[in-house]
Amino acid sequence: MTARAEAEGSFPKITTKHIEARLPAAVLNQAIRDARSVYRKTVKKKKRPVLQNLVYCINNQNYSIGESAIAFPIYIGNKVKKTAFPAIITDREHQLLQQAKPGLMRIVEKSGKWYAQISLELSTPSTTDGNIMGVDVGLKVPAVAVTEEGRTCFFGNGRENKYRRRRFHSIFQELVQKNQWQTLSKWKDKEQRWMQDQDHKISR
Repeated sequence: MTARAEAEGSFPKITTKHIEARLPAAVLNQAIRDARSVYRKTVKKKKRPVLQNLVYCINNQNYSIGESAIAFPIYIGNKVKKTAFPAIITDREHQLLQQAKPGLMRIVEKSGKWYAQISLELSTPSTTDGNIMGVDVGLKVPAVAVTEEGRTCFFGNGRENKYRRRRFHSIFQELVQKNQWQTLSKWKDKEQRWMQDQDHKISR
């Protein structure tokens, strides 16, 4: 999708008729909205953003979720048809879908498997006891919690995180120098997965 802006710093006025792609109109409109949002966030950096990850975005008006299937529009022949695909949906996910308002759905591929990522809007209950706690996240200390009484608690080990990053980087450089691309593919995103696991454990 390419177009020229009428003025510097403004996103071009485009519609689905300006895009040549065999995708449903709902998906094209969502792509335009996403591109406009990304452009607004990066226009001050004076650098054109490039979206490298391939995703298929559908708004909440064009998909439906059943007991064990997810349906969304795709091209079949020369027509757009809402097609159902078998999906593994856990009981917890069904419960969340009943409690929350579904938003945008993204279809992504990871390690040969397809995932449907759905944003949910949950209502947050208001507290009445007046107790307040602030949480600060960082690198040296992954998380620091401070209550209004002045009590402070530290979570996680920043030194271990730094050690893991250095170790993963060293292994990655060594595999690149030895041209061991098959082994390198197994280490892909391993550091990111480890960090996400640590953040999840700390948040719990």
